[in-house]
Amino acid sequence: MPAAQSPRTGVGYRKLAALLLGIGLLLPAPAIWAQSNPPVATQHQLQTLEMRVERVERLLDSGVLTEMLRNVDDLQSEVRQLRGQVEQLENELRNIRARQRDQFRNLDERIGLVEGDLVAERSPMPEALPVDEPLPDADEQESYETAFNRLMGGDYEDAIRELERFMERYPDGVYSANALYWLAEAKYARGDYEAALIDFEAVRDRFPDSEKAADALLKLGYSHFELGNTDQARAALEQVLEDYPGTTLSRLAQDRLRRLDGQ
Repeated sequence: MPAAQSPRTGVGYRKLAALLLGIGLLLPAPAIWAQSNPPVATQHQLQTLEMRVERVERLLDSGVLTEMLRNVDDLQSEVRQLRGQVEQLENELRNIRARQRDQFRNLDERIGLVEGDLVAERSPMPEALPVDEPLPDADEQESYETAFNRLMGGDYEDAIRELERFMERYPDGVYSANALYWLAEAKYARGDYEAALIDFEAVRDRFPDSEKAADALLKLGYSHFELGNTDQARAALEQVLEDYPGTTLSRLAQDRLRRLDGQ
């Protein structure tokens, strides 16, 4: 009977070692990596994760994160409110700019009407009169010039009072047609379009042969436009085009008709 073999030198040990080596080769890489690292590293990682979880739990228990989330919600709400205010301010700014454009356009139109009369109105003899027309007396001329200068200075309230006083004293005077027209202009500039409309109509009714009758027709269209009387405004402006083609009045009437049509 053969002698017993040592486990380390016998065939059985060699077979066991070969078997273990084969199993090691067949194991996947993570398993090999795990076998090559001591268990102390894995335990350290678990402890680190536990510490981080504990910190998060303490934050949740203390309400810090909840407060932070509430602050974020408040900030988002404030941002939405600010955006709404910005949009509102932008709309108001657009409306202000639109009103300014209208005011500048109206001023330009008024200047266009005044330019032809300004030099003559400020002179001692405001307008050339036909030879058969009576000359105004000194009081009438002074009264008219005083009222007109108030108007040109932008003092519409005083201008209206002076012009109304002039019309009471000189209803059929040399400057009555002009005074009545500028009275209507002062009311128009003040924004009293209904009162201006009445006086512009009075210019055409009482002084149809006056040079101011044509200007009054244009301003009738303007006044109806401001009051929203579309049909009346269009009728007056188109009459200006028909009666005074190729003139400054015609150009101004055409511009206002384009605005009426929304162009």
